Amino acid sequence: MNFLSQLAMSFAGFFATIALTRTLGADRYGAYVVVLAVLSWLTIAGNVGLSQAIKKRVSEAAEGNYVVSGLLAQFVLYVLLAVVLLLARPHLNAYMGIDATLVLVGLLGARLAGDFVQNVLDGQRLVHVSSVLSPIEWTTRSVVQVALVLTGFGLAGAFAGYAVGALVAVAVGSYFLSVPRTVPTRQEFRRLKSYAQFSWLASVQGRTFLSMDTVVLAIFVANDVIAVYEIAWNVASLFAIFGSSIRRTLFPEMSRISSENGVDAEITDLLRTSLTFSGLFIVPGLVGSAIVGDVVLSIYGPEFRTGYYILLALTVARLIYSYQGQFLNTIDAVDRPDLTFRINAVFVGANLALNVALISAFGWYGAATATTVSAALGLGLGYRYARRVVDVVVPFREVLNQWLAAAAMAVVVLAGRLVLGDSLLAVVPLVGVGAAVYFGALLALSGEFRAAVERNLPDDAPIPDLE
Repeated sequence: MNFLSQLAMSFAGFFATIALTRTLGADRYGAYVVVLAVLSWLTIAGNVGLSQAIKKRVSEAAEGNYVVSGLLAQFVLYVLLAVVLLLARPHLNAYMGIDATLVLVGLLGARLAGDFVQNVLDGQRLVHVSSVLSPIEWTTRSVVQVALVLTGFGLAGAFAGYAVGALVAVAVGSYFLSVPRTVPTRQEFRRLKSYAQFSWLASVQGRTFLSMDTVVLAIFVANDVIAVYEIAWNVASLFAIFGSSIRRTLFPEMSRISSENGVDAEITDLLRTSLTFSGLFIVPGLVGSAIVGDVVLSIYGPEFRTGYYILLALTVARLIYSYQGQFLNTIDAVDRPDLTFRINAVFVGANLALNVALISAFGWYGAATATTVSAALGLGLGYRYARRVVDVVVPFREVLNQWLAAAAMAVVVLAGRLVLGDSLLAVVPLVGVGAAVYFGALLALSGEFRAAVERNLPDDAPIPDLE
């Protein structure tokens, strides 16, 4: 359910982004991207690890009221940050290039409310409910944005659509929340703080990976370059949604097992499963991007085709980061945020230093390189520290099967492009054919994948035995 919801969300955003880039143009769309990048960092500052702490404590608690205590703490943090933003308004507007500080204050409130509702639902093991919120938000956002932008509201319409989407998701999610009727105690605030004091850096790490390059690029390059870079990043992220869905689904389950039974073989098996399927979509996504990525980028406009090599580098970074995320997710789930704090500190420091150094020297290629290298560093550290708390079994055979299936896909897609040409009308069907070849080959190669597919099919529709 989580994956299907993420997929629906991604496709809603995909079509809306096409409309925005073609209507606003690269320069104004780049300004929109910069404002959202600033918003993403403000969300971290207005949260300081609280959302992860709420999810963790709610998931393991049989008593107490971490919902209300978390809400009160979140509200105080938001008010304090809003005051700071208003005081810094001239400097902030100068950096963004547009007068958008008041817009940021409103968007920040909507974003923090949405994150709070989603994390409480995750902690209450209602992932199937919280998973629906993202596609609801993105679909609503996309419809409102496209309608307003096409009717002449420009950037204001894009920002309004973002806020409306977030608030609709908050309203829907709040209906399903279970709120204890007890009065929050000091002990609950202390336990939230004890986890948040380590987990805040995980939020910074995640945001560093997602948008540090964009923030630093805004200092050195024009908005139209940022727009192309961001589109390449969005396409690469589309391939990674399955891995993020696995992390989100398994965290509350791992957390529950750890709190009840300690770290045991069941957690080891869940980690191996997450590593097995992290690359399921992003491996063929990388191979496919190498063959037809330039044509796919042209959907957003002819100028976006220049982001081809950036797309390849960022897809590699996404693949590495997907595996890294599984290790950190497991470490957090077994209540060792102190270890992820160390990993995240190194990651953030390295990513910031590399972005500043490489972007100033090589522009957007430096940004893509910095993101990829820091992801590789985080993967190595994640593997090392995960081995301290759980038996790590790396499924090399399953990963190899995915690459072999992607190689079979590559032969078919490349041959098709050579025969049919480079037009978008020819390439789009090839993408579908390539996906069919990939999954068909993987079914033939991997018994574990066949078993997973069969478990998720109706009882009267088994897949054939290909062994």
